[in-house]
Amino acid sequence: MLMQKMKTTPNRLLENSKKIWFICLLMAQGCFVIYLILGYALTSVTTGLSGWVRLNNTAYVASDPIGNLIYATHVLLAVVMIIGGSLQLIPAIRAKYTKFHRYNGRVFVLLACTISIAGMYLMIVRGTVGNLLMHSLTMFGGGMVILSSIFAVLAARGRNINSHQIWAIRLYLAANGVLFFRLMIFAWFLTFGSLGIDTATFTGPTVLAVSICSYVMPLLIAELVRYAGKTSNKVITIATAALMMFISIVFLVGLFGVVLANWYPAIIG
Repeated sequence: MLMQKMKTTPNRLLENSKKIWFICLLMAQGCFVIYLILGYALTSVTTGLSGWVRLNNTAYVASDPIGNLIYATHVLLAVVMIIGGSLQLIPAIRAKYTKFHRYNGRVFVLLACTISIAGMYLMIVRGTVGNLLMHSLTMFGGGMVILSSIFAVLAARGRNINSHQIWAIRLYLAANGVLFFRLMIFAWFLTFGSLGIDTATFTGPTVLAVSICSYVMPLLIAELVRYAGKTSNKVITIATAALMMFISIVFLVGLFGVVLANWYPAIIG
């Protein structure tokens, strides 16, 4: 019995670290949804749509009503997508409410692709902070959302559950890339200040590194976590669990920073 417990301990550590990571992400998503709802809704009521520029300087352009509509749709659908996407990953819901999981998954795929296309359109037409390389990484994230959606749907239709789950995880991670970026950049600000960041143009090695960690690294870490859950190498499993715990801490630090410095002031301002 003792030997069996010793064998399962690394896997338990990994499973617990995944749960803690997911809880931290849910906390961040909850705060992000509140910010989107209150920030944009209250601003629309108090100052009109033009007031969106205090939340994002490319959110409203007087001469571009189509772009404004796309941006509003982008924000509104993001709220629904964030909530619905996380429900897809809860095992109890998947097992007990299979029909809900199936239809909610379809909605999530549709919203994720729509939001990604809208986001890429706005980036191309209106531009945003950062340089071309940073924009390319953001576009990569949007492209991964669409690609993962296609393969996740195909796998589900082919009743290939294992492949479906793998692509669904990739889709979920890619769809949350923007939130990952906010959490990590504010964790960096709190820990190291503006080191490696040109605050005037929002460029620099730190911004590039955080972009990679937001849009590329989560996909690679997901593969590592999947491998660590199957390997008999305890060192890899424990190291992966430690990595997930470290990411969880980064998320919490970043969440504290972004709420205190950005989201809360935007709501009450």
